[in-house]
Amino acid sequence: MGEVKLSNEVIEQIRGFNHWNLTKEQETLIDKVITDKNLKERFKEDGLCKECKQPNANSFLTRNYWCQSCNAKHFEQNFNNWTSGNKNVDEFIRKTQLNAKNHYEVIEWIDYNKFENVENLTNGGFGTVYRANWKDGYICGWNSENNQWERYKYNYEDFLVALKSLNNSQDISPEFLKEIQSNTTINSYNVIHCYGITKDPESNNFMMVTEYAKNGNLRQHLNKNFTSLKWKEKLHILHNIAYGLCDIHNNKSIHHNFHCGNIFNSGITIADIGVYQPANVKSSQNDYDKKVYGVLPY
Repeated sequence: MGEVKLSNEVIEQIRGFNHWNLTKEQETLIDKVITDKNLKERFKEDGLCKECKQPNANSFLTRNYWCQSCNAKHFEQNFNNWTSGNKNVDEFIRKTQLNAKNHYEVIEWIDYNKFENVENLTNGGFGTVYRANWKDGYICGWNSENNQWERYKYNYEDFLVALKSLNNSQDISPEFLKEIQSNTTINSYNVIHCYGITKDPESNNFMMVTEYAKNGNLRQHLNKNFTSLKWKEKLHILHNIAYGLCDIHNNKSIHHNFHCGNIFNSGITIADIGVYQPANVKSSQNDYDKKVYGVLPY
């Protein structure tokens, strides 16, 4: 069964409507001519795509609109203009771009030269974390007038991101990439957003490009401030953690390595979902299911 779309006749009847400010007569007409509930809700929330004239889907956490079918074509037209040098990584990125239902689900290949002021922050069990300024910012929608992607930065000069270098990832496995994909399908204010993948030119290790949490992790916060925290603040932290876990589980995902070092104190956000094992581990390895990775269970 194909995708449900508005007919040309319906589009002509509602083309000039301002979905933000519909009259009662327009509301009545829309309820009459758009019989599909999902299409009706999308039109009322987000209007029509300027290219295909079908209802948009809102680009999560921004006011930019997202048309999956049109944006998939724009991504596909650019496939020959970039490569990570790794077939598995290329296929992974292309698949996420073609299937992205909003900007939050987009993963892109980002050339390392797009980052400035790269600074080492910490060394972890499976890699090293850096802070950097991303000159471009992330994709948030398509500008049909300029025929290019619109990009968003929290301010116009510096957009800080975290670069998580993955040890031994020159031979990164499809299984590991599948785990990373869980980061892109969880639309939540309480989960760290993964923007894309790049490569360290010195080590040739792949790096995840994610949101930067400037206030450190929960362990650091509690070690420094626990005695001065009020109960209201503690409950607020627990509340946001619970919301993040709920969003993860509603997405049918499991964190695998949940501890206070992976909870960040910038609005209380959860990081490293699915990143709990070496990047080159393959499920076909005999001892794969026998090893315990990450923090020891307790």
